[in-house]
Amino acid sequence: MQKGLFSIGVCMAALALSTTAYGQSETNNDDLSSDGNPLIQDIVVTATKRGGADSVQKVPFAVTAYGSDQLDALNFKGVESLSFSMPNVSLDANNSAPGFANFAIRGQGLGSTIPSLEGAVGVFVDGIYIATNAGVVFDNFDLEGIEVLRGPQGILFGKNVTGGAVLVRTTKPTNELTANARFQVETGPQVTANATVSGPLVKDMIQAKLAVYYNYDDGWFTNSFDGSKSLIQNYRA
Repeated sequence: MQKGLFSIGVCMAALALSTTAYGQSETNNDDLSSDGNPLIQDIVVTATKRGGADSVQKVPFAVTAYGSDQLDALNFKGVESLSFSMPNVSLDANNSAPGFANFAIRGQGLGSTIPSLEGAVGVFVDGIYIATNAGVVFDNFDLEGIEVLRGPQGILFGKNVTGGAVLVRTTKPTNELTANARFQVETGPQVTANATVSGPLVKDMIQAKLAVYYNYDDGWFTNSFDGSKSLIQNYRA
């Protein structure tokens, strides 16, 4: 009997020691991940409209948010590329014509190239509602963050958000002179270039930012009737 009790005691002690060691190992891994992986760092959102930013862990929404570091880590090019990293969300372009949004969240969406139609997923850029589905899914750059809210958002954002909302925030002008550029060449050929310059006009008082964008696309197909390429080949902003 004593031998049996001794065996049980040894097993319980070993279990306690293994649990303690496992917990210590997990803490170390979390510390390393949060310091070295931008996808696990804290993210702030503005969807609550409280005049400031809140941690994504504390807002009462079904939300997926990305800051500038997370977008860089994902090699972000446009909002449609985020569909692969979010559940119940499809941020695709309409296949009929480039640039037209075919967004759907939790099955609520609109697939059309008629600009006057109002969708079920609202898109807001710096708090301003984009009231058309045209020109939404072109390449985006120089962004501070993106928030995708799943489910009806009518209380805070009004109509056309029965499926959800996509909030896009661009970077603000800086008080120090900064510049960045990106150039990309793909098969087709397709050439994409963008650049941003930001800095003060009057130190500590007035800041300004200039952003330019260029795209050349040889087209998705060739029209056998007139030999033309895709509907939108080149655009700049």
